[in-house]
Amino acid sequence: MTDPTDTLDLRLFGEGDWIAVDELCRVCRIDLAIMTELVELGFVSPRGPGPQDWLVPAEALPRLQVAARLIRDLGVNASGAVIAVELLEVQRRLERRLRELEQLIDLRTDVELP
Repeated sequence: MTDPTDTLDLRLFGEGDWIAVDELCRVCRIDLAIMTELVELGFVSPRGPGPQDWLVPAEALPRLQVAARLIRDLGVNASGAVIAVELLEVQRRLERRLRELEQLIDLRTDVELP
């Protein structure tokens, strides 16, 4: 069951939207110290004068949630979470590329040669 405090308001975020860091910390269930560490590692690039006032791009939410779960649920440190998320992203890109190449091969084998 989803805890209503774990969700943002019901509007969809677009590519140019920004979320306040305190809201992200609440949704991801991490504290500001961990978010600061993730920023220092270059995992997310907020804007704003200081940690309390940061705004984070909405597009970073899914990867932040994955990192937060690794940190919170599995006890992985921030550096390890960053590496794991980046490796997962590379794996997804490679799998997507493999599917594209397989489709190209299938198209070529379906074409009858003269």
